[in-house]
Amino acid sequence: MKIKYTPAEKAWCLYDWANSAFVTTIVAAVLPVFFVGVVAGSGTVSVQLPGFLFTSNSQSLWGYAMSLAALLVALGAPVFGAVADAGGKRKLFLGIMTTVGVIASALLFFSGPGLVGFTLAMVILGQIGFAGANVFYNSLLVYVTPPARRDLISTRGFAVGYLGGGLLLALNLLMIKQPGLFGIPQGTMAVKLSFLTVALWWALFSIPLFKKVPEGPASSYSDFKHSFRTGIQSLATTFRSIRQHQQAFRFLISFLLYNDGIQTIIMMATVFGKAELGLESSHLIGALLLTQFIGFPGSILYGKLATKLGSKKALLAGIAGYLAVIVYAWKMTETWQFWVLAAAVGLLQGGIQAISRSFYSVLIPQEHASEYFGFFSISSRFASILGPLMFAVIGDITGSTRNSIISISVFFIAGGIVLLTVKDPEHA
Repeated sequence: MKIKYTPAEKAWCLYDWANSAFVTTIVAAVLPVFFVGVVAGSGTVSVQLPGFLFTSNSQSLWGYAMSLAALLVALGAPVFGAVADAGGKRKLFLGIMTTVGVIASALLFFSGPGLVGFTLAMVILGQIGFAGANVFYNSLLVYVTPPARRDLISTRGFAVGYLGGGLLLALNLLMIKQPGLFGIPQGTMAVKLSFLTVALWWALFSIPLFKKVPEGPASSYSDFKHSFRTGIQSLATTFRSIRQHQQAFRFLISFLLYNDGIQTIIMMATVFGKAELGLESSHLIGALLLTQFIGFPGSILYGKLATKLGSKKALLAGIAGYLAVIVYAWKMTETWQFWVLAAAVGLLQGGIQAISRSFYSVLIPQEHASEYFGFFSISSRFASILGPLMFAVIGDITGSTRNSIISISVFFIAGGIVLLTVKDPEHA
């Protein structure tokens, strides 16, 4: 039987198609290679910060930047969510954060050799826009579809995100490898133009969400100033409340832990392949492109698995799969093994994140969805702090990112243990 989707559900999923371009081209594929190979170089890099000079290798520096971006989002996410719920301005905040991400992506066009501080500042700003927007995007799932369809719609969103991000990455890879086909001069111009395509793609395909997705009710009818004050005041109440919702609170802890490993793999895989295997850009970007296209059917299949087994069992299966991926990555020495790794990640990545989102949505009070998804984003963002930070520190201490990758397994193991204590409402 063919599944029918409402216009609001289609528009909501299309936003994943829009913003996934930022993750694929900028965070995971093109910019890391450009940063290590052109902007900073592969040796020791010094960055002037207020009051002192920070020195590290370019791979670790990328990890530190990702951690800083995640920290900034983690600090702001619950406040944004509380304010949005209080005033019913979820789409307004989504629009603001999307605009921040789009502008930062476009400004990366001006990156180049030696512009380490500028490049890292723009990618951090883009990360803030991307992750901040996702607080409000995720919370709108509650108003787009009923609980019984949330696993389906959440996984479908990730699936079309993989497809959209993959299609643009394929176009960008073709631009970079064959610039003459597009009338682009040889050199780094094609790479820089790829950052502009992300900005345009993200902005264009976000439009349907703002037209067709319902806003959801406000928890109070007030002006912006009053909404802000009410939102801040409700933050402490929400924190107390989420601790009383034991299942949601435990799941957040579990999600923080295992998502730490997932985010680290997303952010550092290209750097790892470049540093440890010496892979060419074509292999690095091509393998990540494979991840995107496998992620499309992988997310849909994962959604069907969750429907059959239940969300909790599907998540535990995904965690076990990621542990196997880490051990494989630790041992690999050949280029073809990186491609196998990319395929395996594609089967797991979108599905486990989508089911995490939908599973959490049935554990929380629906009328405070943005606030609770603000804390969900905190869990996600703190995960993005700890993993890349550990990766960078261990890489600096031991001089090998191979040691960094195996250390990430601890987050999957701990997250799985905590998840075992969460009661599945589908099978309560």
